[in-house]
Amino acid sequence: MSQNNLLKIFIDNRERKLMSIFNEKYPHIQYEAKQLDIADIIVSEEVAIERKEGFDFVASIIDNRLFEQLMRLKDTYPTPILILEGLNDNVFENTGMKISSIYGALSKISYKMGIAVIPTRNIEDTAIVIERIAYREQIRDGATILSRKAPKTMTVDERRTYIVEGLVDIGPKKAQSLIEKYKTPYKVLKAIKHTEITFTRTGNPKGIRGPLEKLKGISWKFVEKNKELLFGNIEKTKQKRLDDI
Repeated sequence: MSQNNLLKIFIDNRERKLMSIFNEKYPHIQYEAKQLDIADIIVSEEVAIERKEGFDFVASIIDNRLFEQLMRLKDTYPTPILILEGLNDNVFENTGMKISSIYGALSKISYKMGIAVIPTRNIEDTAIVIERIAYREQIRDGATILSRKAPKTMTVDERRTYIVEGLVDIGPKKAQSLIEKYKTPYKVLKAIKHTEITFTRTGNPKGIRGPLEKLKGISWKFVEKNKELLFGNIEKTKQKRLDDI
């Protein structure tokens, strides 16, 4: 494939098996791995894909994740796609969910929510589907790609959460918990600024002290990365701490 036919996609950084397949079999796909706010693969401004392996698909029905994820996908991208991978006899016979309930969920997704469902046998077939969709979007139709896109309809709190999701190493749940505590993105940034990293006697980081220290899931790495992103000069801060020891 010529240089002009290179395909570019964004892929969630947890999709390591897919990235391995792209590296091995699809040299014409240039992907950027990052923590995505919505979707697992973004093909263009219009098209985004949620990938569900069979057992995870059923589990996400049971714990109510599925429809929330798909509604966010649909609210954000005009053409949302669900790739359903390996929904086979092994899944039907070993999940404890009625087959009618599984097909009921699929029916709701396709004809009520209007989301295209593409079944694949395995992850190798999923890679083929992604490559074909990307080719049609980017080469045939000349679509552009954008990694982070706000849903069309958002409340004020949802938009505040969305802003905070732009920080480093943060997903929707962590962003929401920060907004619930601090109310506005400005106050979240202020809390990050005033949270200090604590060090051992040998100069190794060990924890945090300040506004964020009692929040679950907030580590010194999170504070360090986002202080550097937002305010810069993190190396000077670390060096000053070392000089004080």
